[in-house]
Amino acid sequence: MTCLLEIEQKRLSAVHALQWLETAHNENFDRLCRLAAAHFGVPTVLVSLVEKDRQWFPGRVGFDAGQTPIEQSFCRYTIQNSGVMVVNDAHLDPRFADTALVTRPGGIRFYAGAPLRNQHGEVLGSFCLIDSVPRELLPAEITVLEDFAELVMGQIEQCQLMRYRDPVSKLPNLHQFLLDTHNVAVADTQVRLMMVMRTQAVPSAADVSVTSNLDAQQKRRDIAHCLRRRLDGIAELYHVSELDFCLLMTCERHRRDELIRVMLALITEPFTHQQVAVGLACCDDGENSAAALMGKAIHAVGMATYRQVQWASYDEAEDCAQRRALLLLNELNESLESGDIYLEYQPRFSLQDGKLLSVEALIRWTHPLLGKIWPAEFIPLIESAGRISTVTRWVIDRALTDLSGWIDQDVRLSLNLSPLDFAELDIAQTLQDACHQHGVEPARLEVEITEGEWIRADKRVIAQLTRIRELGVDVAIDDFGAGYSNFAYLHEIPANILKLDKSLVSDLESNPRNRIIARSVLHLASELGYRTVAEGVETFRCMSLVREYGCEEAQGYFLSRPLGLAKLKQQCQNIALTFIAQPPEAWGDEELINAAVFDDGQVTEAA
Repeated sequence: MTCLLEIEQKRLSAVHALQWLETAHNENFDRLCRLAAAHFGVPTVLVSLVEKDRQWFPGRVGFDAGQTPIEQSFCRYTIQNSGVMVVNDAHLDPRFADTALVTRPGGIRFYAGAPLRNQHGEVLGSFCLIDSVPRELLPAEITVLEDFAELVMGQIEQCQLMRYRDPVSKLPNLHQFLLDTHNVAVADTQVRLMMVMRTQAVPSAADVSVTSNLDAQQKRRDIAHCLRRRLDGIAELYHVSELDFCLLMTCERHRRDELIRVMLALITEPFTHQQVAVGLACCDDGENSAAALMGKAIHAVGMATYRQVQWASYDEAEDCAQRRALLLLNELNESLESGDIYLEYQPRFSLQDGKLLSVEALIRWTHPLLGKIWPAEFIPLIESAGRISTVTRWVIDRALTDLSGWIDQDVRLSLNLSPLDFAELDIAQTLQDACHQHGVEPARLEVEITEGEWIRADKRVIAQLTRIRELGVDVAIDDFGAGYSNFAYLHEIPANILKLDKSLVSDLESNPRNRIIARSVLHLASELGYRTVAEGVETFRCMSLVREYGCEEAQGYFLSRPLGLAKLKQQCQNIALTFIAQPPEAWGDEELINAAVFDDGQVTEAA
């Protein structure tokens, strides 16, 4: 009994694998039905595939329904026979006499069905003749009916070959891989190993010659033949996409590393003169399906191709980072509209009288699922995706909208620009149009750019900066001193503000070398006519030092953290600094309101 159930289960699995034929209509099946109808002189011919609860017809003539319940099926009896089943008169056959297909007007009286048997001996259904009058079938006609069934099976197998085999290499394809590996478990002591080998891409330009395409196809055939020969009996081989071959194998856990070394050598050795890359993924705990493992191997081979190395192993952290990056990029526009991306403003003060001079617009992103995303993560990501100009336009529009509503007309706005903005935008025109739209004087704006060779490498950058200065907008060199800084070429850049990088400022108290550098830079910048700003001022002592060195303006957490617009407006009237010449121990109660002092005299937080 168990054996019969297993046989039936295999038969049903084979039929289930053909379900795609139900929607992918193949005219060849109908053509065979028409030929049979004409030859035998019957009105109805069916290609019937029999499942557990129904039979369905990939080919039919003279029958409207695409399927019928299994209870009405003649073919369910045909598949139990070794040869053709003939019912001369269904009215006289107790199996069918009372069925609806027989008793209805013009119902079935004659039936003859030949089994559709695949190469494994499994009967998938039948090729059957139907008539509304009784009749008999001669032995010669039975032979012809069997020939028609063979033709139908040949057509089915050809369709399977086209669906489950790569047309160039003839290797099993992705569909076959998914069938072969569905719900296939691996023993506890074993490891499932997946390798994807990617061949060189063929140019896709319209002028690629037919000869070059044929050469590429022949190259893939040669690769498939070589891999099949070298991996016979070692690994299952699939051709899962035009460029990708997949190897699947299992081994004992303690032999995994050895097998990886051997397999990498085995599949790459013949192709030293061809551009191939290999991605590797393995599953030690049985939690990854073969399909999931293939996804990881494909990710790994993509990284190998990107890095221009021969092979790469799947890295979970790297993959998560890429998926996170893709999520952020996909949701960028929505976040700009929804308010998940917003601006905060960090005040900048005069070190002469403590007056609030300007605010720097800083972009922020709080994702509903991922939480706070730092600009150091998402700005390079947006730049690499070529979408920074969209963000820059949004920042300019939003910041100028906020600035136009401020009562204090003396407060300036500082905007950070990316080097890519100068290539993708007419940034001077963009600023001019935004000022006109929002009714803001250009003199209230300042743009910040990071120093670097990119400024001099493209003449358009200098030209646009010149136009920006002509509008009356200040230009600041940001992060000066962070890398290779050179005063010699600063005169070529139409900038009038120099911002000392916080890496030089933040440890002035403890680093004598930085004090020398900061003092020298600030002195020289002042001599050259630049207005100077210290970034990253986090203590009172640090603020005192940069002021002593001649710095004119400062910003940092000691002075004020970045603030939302509402809080900034609220504190705008009371945000100026007070400078006191006496040491902290001589301060009165009123002065202590502005700072919190620790035992060592360092001021760490503004009130």
